[in-house]
Amino acid sequence: MSGNWIVHAAQVLLVAIVAVFVISPIVRRRGERAWSESREEGLRRSIAERKGRLYTGIIELDFDRDSGKISPEDHERMRSEAMSEVVALLKEEEAFEKGPRLRPAVIEGGDPVERMIEEYKRSRRRDPGARQT
Repeated sequence: MSGNWIVHAAQVLLVAIVAVFVISPIVRRRGERAWSESREEGLRRSIAERKGRLYTGIIELDFDRDSGKISPEDHERMRSEAMSEVVALLKEEEAFEKGPRLRPAVIEGGDPVERMIEEYKRSRRRDPGARQT
């Protein structure tokens, strides 16, 4: 009977430890700084990610041709399709960059180091004659 009680106590203790482990990040991070990405910043990030994927795809196509995985004709066709996508994406990026570049909105609170960095940046904007490091 006493051995059974120890097993139940160990199970309850294990469940409590797991619950604390799962819930503690949620409770501890309450009130910390959170970035709110604007629509423009999200679009900018999306364009950069697509551009990176396209460039990587072109490099992989060249490697596949050099290693003999695809024929030169297929390589040329697929590379020209990828390059036309890159050109379209670069035009989209150029059109988007003509607009004003906004900084993401910041919800204050949380990490003291991040607050210090933001305060430093604000002071540099207010005092443009400050010494550059």
